Amino acid sequence: MKVLFVCHGNVGRSQVAQVCFGKLSQHEASCAGTAVDETLARQNITSRKMKDALSQRSAEYIRHEFGVDISERERRQLNPEIIDEADRVIVITEKGDWPDYLLEGGKVEFWDIGEPLGRDDAFVLEVYAQVRQRVEQLVKDIG
Repeated sequence: MKVLFVCHGNVGRSQVAQVCFGKLSQHEASCAGTAVDETLARQNITSRKMKDALSQRSAEYIRHEFGVDISERERRQLNPEIIDEADRVIVITEKGDWPDYLLEGGKVEFWDIGEPLGRDDAFVLEVYAQVRQRVEQLVKDIG
C-alpha cells in the first residue's frame, strides 16, 4: 500500500507524517503540498530542498525524534498524478486549500490538525505530536 500525506506547503505536517509512518510501517509513504509552488514564489525561494525552507522546525523535529535528516529532500507540489499513484491519501490542510481534483478522490481522508506556520514553538510541537498520534493509529489500522 502507498500512502500519500498532503499538507499546505509540504514543509511541516506532511513531512513529519511521512517520516513517522516510514519508521513504523511496512508500507510505502510519500508527501506533497497543495501550495508548494505558490509558497516558493511568494517567498522568492528558488530551491525546493528542505534545507532552504524559511522554517527549519520540522526538519529539526524529525532529526531529533526519528533520527532522519530530511535537509536534502525536495518539497513536491501536489498534482493529480501523485494522487493516482497512492492507494490512500491523508490530507492535513484546511479543506478550503484543496484543489478540485482532490475533492473527487474516493481514497481521501482528512485529518483536522492545525496549521503550524507563524505559530509559537509550543503550538508547533503540539501539532507534530497530533500528527504522530494519528500516524501511530493509522499504522495500527493498516500495518
